[in-house]
Amino acid sequence: MNLTPVARRIMLGAIVILMAVVGYLTWTMPPVLQLGTLVRLVIFHGASTWVNMAAFTLAGLAGLVYLATRRDSAYRLGAAFRYLAVPWWIVNTGLGLLSSRLAWNSINLAEPRLQATFWIMLAAGLVLAVDFGFGKRLWSSAADVAMAGVLWTLILGARNFVHPDNPVMNSGPEIQIPFFGIVASFFAAALLAAAVISSLIPAEEG
Repeated sequence: MNLTPVARRIMLGAIVILMAVVGYLTWTMPPVLQLGTLVRLVIFHGASTWVNMAAFTLAGLAGLVYLATRRDSAYRLGAAFRYLAVPWWIVNTGLGLLSSRLAWNSINLAEPRLQATFWIMLAAGLVLAVDFGFGKRLWSSAADVAMAGVLWTLILGARNFVHPDNPVMNSGPEIQIPFFGIVASFFAAALLAAAVISSLIPAEEG
């Protein structure tokens, strides 16, 4: 995607506004009986993680399109989601550890969901190693496709020990409405960020 400097600035401004919405929805979320105001961190982390997973998935889908068509735009978009998703996952992993420590006063390394998070972080590091180490678009796109597959295999296969099952859908509208608002705002910001990053990736020569 080719963007003018003005268009980039407009998109960056929209990202700032969307993240302000995320902050507002998070900060104004009402406390709950079990977690109190800590529910804000837990919900923020959950929403951020789901959009992060969507970014990995979109990178994989764009990679699949590039492998099938060799379209430069597909590669650049996939790479943009990759460069967005990997550092984001590292941050989300840290937030997850903090949330677990504060909410349940422990970090259970035997928790399958937590183990899956670390394996995904390792796989994401390998994707970047392939990308920067070999510099081949075919290999990088194939790594993105594999990463998306690994992500969903690990997440869907992970059981919960401490982490509650589907806490948002088991909550009332006072939690569900802000959660989905945060997810929507995060997702829109991620799409705009990917568009900006994509426009900065050089087109394939030749």
